[in-house]
Amino acid sequence: MRALSTVLTWLAAASCLWAVSAAVRMCVWLSRQGVAVNWFWFRLFLPWYVQRYRTLTQARGGRPGPLFSEFVVTINLALLLGVAAVITRVAGSR
Repeated sequence: MRALSTVLTWLAAASCLWAVSAAVRMCVWLSRQGVAVNWFWFRLFLPWYVQRYRTLTQARGGRPGPLFSEFVVTINLALLLGVAAVITRVAGSR
């Protein structure tokens, strides 16, 4: 069980990094479109930037951009894998 918990933890970390990468790419896209992105407060304003990306890409093409889906899927996957890692760690210690 300990090995499974370690693997799940590494997968959750990789998924987090992928989500951060998608968020940064969204902000770069927004910046190129003329939206001011404050990189110092990036973490604080991230939900606003994600929503802004979604609305702008939806207005242009009728659907949210691919980076939005990538961000949502990977951040939720990280959450699920993190919870699974904690559960397997606790179950393995009993």
